[in-house]
This record gives sequence, C-alpha cells and structure tokens, in this order.
Amino acid sequence: MGWWSYKGRVKGLVAMILSPHQHHQLCTLATPFTRPLILRRTQPSSSYTLPPRRFTTMTTTTQNQNLDDIFSQKKVLRTKVKKDLRSMDPALRSQQDDAIQNLILEAPWFKSCKGLCAYISCSALREVDTSKVLRHILNNPTKDGETETTKRLYVPRVEDKNSHMRMLNISSMDDLIANSMNILEPAPVDASGNDREDVMMANEPVELLLLPGLAFDKTGRRLGRGGG
Repeated sequence: MGWWSYKGRVKGLVAMILSPHQHHQLCTLATPFTRPLILRRTQPSSSYTLPPRRFTTMTTTTQNQNLDDIFSQKKVLRTKVKKDLRSMDPALRSQQDDAIQNLILEAPWFKSCKGLCAYISCSALREVDTSKVLRHILNNPTKDGETETTKRLYVPRVEDKNSHMRMLNISSMDDLIANSMNILEPAPVDASGNDREDVMMANEPVELLLLPGLAFDKTGRRLGRGGG
C-alpha cells in the first residue's frame, strides 16, 4: 500500500513537499479542501516538464506503447532531477528546507488539524527535511489559551520488499528505529508492547497528508521515485 492508498482517509488538505522546480518561489497553488498545496525548493537553473495527460480511444497495443513512452519519459526526468539535487548547494537546500517547514508550521490549516500523516525525511534521498515539523508536533503539546490543536501523528513503515506501507501512530521521536536502508520508521509496537494504531483503523480520519515527491508540475501532478 503506497501513499496514494491513504487518500480515502484524508478529509482535508494534501500538502506535497517538493524538490527543485524552475522559476517558482515558495508558494501555494491551492487552498485547503480543494487541490494539493505545493511547497517547493527553488532551483532557477532547472526545468522539468511532466508527461502530458492524454485522453483518447486506443487499442490495447496503442495503450501499451503510450504507457511505455510515458515510463521512458519519467525515467529520463527522474535522472535529471536527481542530478540537479546532487548539484544543489547544501547550504541553499538547508535554508529552503527551513523556509518550507516554517510555512507549514505557521499555516492555519496545520495549526487547526487534529490528525495528519507525514513522511520522515531521508537526507540520502535529498528529500525536503521534515524533522522540524515532526519535533514541533511531538514536543509541543497544546497549552491552555493557545489556538493550535493537539495532533495525532502517523508516519510510514514499509512492511515488505514490495513497498507495502502502513502509517502508524507515534508520540515521540524515540519511537523511530532505522530500517535496513537506514531510514527511520516506527517500531511495530510501543514501549509497552502494544501494537501501534494504524491510521486505516483509526476512529477519526486524518486531515492533512505531508507527501514527498521527486518533481511536480504547476497543477500538482506528482513524479515519485518509481517505487510504486
């Protein structure tokens, strides 16, 4: 089960956390409860164009050929984006990661949400950092008189080699352990030996999904890493 399998459990906004994209400052392209919010790093020298959508009546052979063409284009685009990420100045990347996280933390839709799914960023993959957002959720319980709502946080755990995923509830960064790829993910049970709550079994749906991606276009169409 991948990221998009959780859309049915999300009743609010999907915020997509992006990689570099040409000529766009940090901005929002949608409002809550409509289309995804786009948060991106800025890389003026890069230009990406995702394969266009096509709506035509086709035979099976034509469909397969078109799919092969799209897969080939996506493969080429992934290679280009990864190369640009590797060449991006680390100081600039860190500065923009911090700016993106500040936008999230100050957003009304973040402050008001009661439940969210979020990815745990991996520096080796050069994903937009989410550590500041996660620490804020886990280390800053709501106090009397504050407007921000206490949040239930679910983070991904990959279950097998086919990348089947579950989103499990955590209450501390200490709940995370490194997997075989040195990516942090939640242990399946808590410190008391109880199974962690799976978002698909939760009584209340989450309102926000912080979603990673390799590249996006202006309409929010996402290019992942090809893992399904």
